[in-house]
Amino acid sequence: MRAIITATVSIAALLVGLSLSAPAQAAAAPTIFDTPDFKQDRALWTSPAYYKNNTAGQLRGMALDIDAPEDATGQPAGARRYGSEGTAKLGGRSLVSPYPFKTAKEHYEAWLKEANGGTKHTKATIPDWSGRWDGGGGFGGGQNPPSETVKLLTPQYQEYYIQELKAGSEGRIWGAGAFCLPNGFFGSIGAEEFLVTPEKVWTLSSGNGSNSIRWIYTDGSGMTPEALRFPKWNGESIGFWNGDTLVVYTNQIRGWKGGISEYTDALEAVEKYRRVGDKIEGEITIYDPNVFVKPLTSRLNFELNKETNPALRPLYNTCTDTNGPSPKVFMDAKGLLNEHLSGEGAYQWDVADQRPWGTALTESDRRYKAYLAAGGKPHGQE
Repeated sequence: MRAIITATVSIAALLVGLSLSAPAQAAAAPTIFDTPDFKQDRALWTSPAYYKNNTAGQLRGMALDIDAPEDATGQPAGARRYGSEGTAKLGGRSLVSPYPFKTAKEHYEAWLKEANGGTKHTKATIPDWSGRWDGGGGFGGGQNPPSETVKLLTPQYQEYYIQELKAGSEGRIWGAGAFCLPNGFFGSIGAEEFLVTPEKVWTLSSGNGSNSIRWIYTDGSGMTPEALRFPKWNGESIGFWNGDTLVVYTNQIRGWKGGISEYTDALEAVEKYRRVGDKIEGEITIYDPNVFVKPLTSRLNFELNKETNPALRPLYNTCTDTNGPSPKVFMDAKGLLNEHLSGEGAYQWDVADQRPWGTALTESDRRYKAYLAAGGKPHGQE
């Protein structure tokens, strides 16, 4: 009997010991919705679970419509609950360039050589791209979770990308347009009209707050000499025709915001376009080793708009049409034209600031944390 009791006690002690030494249940990994500090989550940025399997588009503005009437499923009409599961699909869209080129210059020159220096068109042979066109394209992640985009970015631009996603999910959406600033290069590739001549192609587009124009020189004159180059909003573009296909090379692009991410002055692009019936089938490949770990390619497809209603014609627009004159300029006490200092009052953009949206995002992060610390409810729970 003593042996049985001793054995029972020993087993019980062993079980107690195991219980005491068992590790505590691991806390669930944070997501972009509940993390105390997204910058500490770098190891999670390449996991779809970090975004609850949402796409970048599903994250953007998720918290803006929390007061919308609910539909039959209990979701806000036209919106989704903050922090809800998304419908992203791995492999939904590939952005990695299929070409072997390391630089845009190498890319362009290889295609120029393939075209034997290009086709020399006349007014009689130049392709007809007249009309008004809808469409375009860009470098959005499509159905992919943001984890796939993160893998394409260098470490610093990964952080910028995640910061923007988190702020966007909480309705804190900032961009160059928020300051009435130019859209930059990627705003210029959404052409509505193509004006085509043997020596030059112009692309024109309009939006609610701006208009954009590009000059693409196909006369063989080449780029501006090195000594006279400087970064420009839409860059400088040259091109050639390979039969009925237009190939374009752009460099000297001013680093700004657009496409899949921010980009630097090192950004260069190669595009090609060809009209097929009532469509212009396009493609763009971008190179920026400061931002992207490898070159990226995306489609740029346009469809002819046959609507002739004059009310639908493009208009010349400025951001001041809706936002009024620049808040920086005012009349001072002497009746003289004056300007607010950068950082003074509500004025946030310093002309020397190359990332005004980043400055605003960081300030937005600071204010949101202060709001929560003061007892405010998180976005999506008001």
